[in-house]
Amino acid sequence: MAAENPDWHAIAARHQNSIRSKIPPEWRLPEGLLKSDPPMDLARQSGILDNWELMITECKAGDILGGLRTRQFKAVDVTRAFCKRAAIAQQTTNCVAEILFEEALAQAAALDEYMAIHGRPRGLLHGLPISVKEHIHMRGTRATCALIAWADQVCTKDALIVRVLRAQGAVFHVKTTNPQTLMAVETDSNLFGITFNPHNRRLTCGGSTGGEGALIAMGGSVLGIGTDIGGSIRVPSAFCGVYGFKPSVARLPHGGLSGLHDGMQNIVGVVGPMARCVEDIELFCSAALACRPWDHEPSMIEMPWKTEDQVQILIPSRWRIGVVWHDGVVQPHPPVTRALKVAVTALQARGHTMVDWDTGLHRHLIDAADEAYFLDGGKEYREILAEGQEPPVPILKWLLDTKAGRASTVEETWKLNAKIDRLRTLYAEQWNATQIDAIICPVSASVASVHNESRYWGYTSVWNALDFPAVVVPAGRVEESDTWANFPPASASPLTPIDDSYRRLFPDGQGASRYRNAPVAIQIVGRRLQEERILKIASALERCVSMSPPPVEAPAGTEQPKVTDLLSSRL
Repeated sequence: MAAENPDWHAIAARHQNSIRSKIPPEWRLPEGLLKSDPPMDLARQSGILDNWELMITECKAGDILGGLRTRQFKAVDVTRAFCKRAAIAQQTTNCVAEILFEEALAQAAALDEYMAIHGRPRGLLHGLPISVKEHIHMRGTRATCALIAWADQVCTKDALIVRVLRAQGAVFHVKTTNPQTLMAVETDSNLFGITFNPHNRRLTCGGSTGGEGALIAMGGSVLGIGTDIGGSIRVPSAFCGVYGFKPSVARLPHGGLSGLHDGMQNIVGVVGPMARCVEDIELFCSAALACRPWDHEPSMIEMPWKTEDQVQILIPSRWRIGVVWHDGVVQPHPPVTRALKVAVTALQARGHTMVDWDTGLHRHLIDAADEAYFLDGGKEYREILAEGQEPPVPILKWLLDTKAGRASTVEETWKLNAKIDRLRTLYAEQWNATQIDAIICPVSASVASVHNESRYWGYTSVWNALDFPAVVVPAGRVEESDTWANFPPASASPLTPIDDSYRRLFPDGQGASRYRNAPVAIQIVGRRLQEERILKIASALERCVSMSPPPVEAPAGTEQPKVTDLLSSRL
């Protein structure tokens, strides 16, 4: 029987007022700036941060840590700067779920005292402010999954990832918003409201780690902890123009999260970082594995982070890379195709071999993943909404109406797991036959969607189904030249009904203006447990793209073995 709750509006108002009340008056934006669009420049326009604070909040994590280790500046000053910038980001994008400024400044002061006494830092992340996705447990904070029923659910201890990073000297200054139930690539909930894209408030920041994407893009954090079960790190990273990384299952600590479908093993989620460069993602992973977390989380693989020398041995001087121009389900919008062409051309110019990748298996993997997400037919989602006496937000209502059908029997889940395993074997055979080192592909069919228009996550969920690591690299912004005429789809006719609907979202002559200022990104994917290798390739690709010439016509790819004929006999 559902517990009696006050009206959900009152619960939501109490939480939102609590967040507002913890922003110091001197850090509040003038009324005239609150609705500025885009919000990206507000930290400089507001006058709230001085020049040093602006500079430090725009540095890489590694550079900040270097200054802290050499005592060029103090942890408390660095933390205060990021708290100010997080306050600005919250007021304009609504990206913060819980403010921890006082606790963070006290923690930073204690780290400064430690440095003064011992003359050395406390761990790899000494004094570095790090933000945390709301549903990740942190003692003394809430982990609600943006649900009214769980609005006052307070954590009694840290998730393992928080514990190991805290032991390395990290300072936690905010928790960030995620969507109602987490299961959406749009960050919207009754509890916290909509989180806006910092590049264009008409657009979504993505989800489910959407608050992190918006916060990091606005400089309110240099590193963030997210989670990903279908694209929840990578979609907001792409939509907000930051870097995001989904490791393989059991590579990084994952214990200590709130969420529905707890214990589901059909598709397993992961914890991963969001940052402003590849090297900071590597820093996060190294720190997360520095203290043998597998001793505390038995499901983890005992696999220390590889050193630079160990990784370089595994990477050839010339790569062979598969290119996913489209996945056979939804054709990417022109800005996405352009970014992919630029990257491919830049890599070819440096001697790497590019292979047009056959995506015949993708639709089957995407469908299997979608089925695995809703094995109970959406029963648990509906029950928790009823318990909190709240309605589903628009994106969740669409999800429940279209994706959550009937519940599966135990025998049907066995068959689904067997199907996913067969698909993984087929994909390995294709990879082996083609002898590629990595895959480069879109992160999403579109750049950041207009609010409530995100309807497809197949470009990310396919890699969750395969359990492949994947990293998102920003690749510019939408340009006026991004039109269907300049970057036509592979097929004049829509590939599927959802492809038809997505093409209509980028209308001829108006598509670029509809997504004005939106970041564009690409995704690099590697084989399971090859995290270090794929990040090195991503780092090299980042340098290639930054030096690349203007867009040119799509290069012809190398033919590769087809797998379509294999499907009917093996599935």
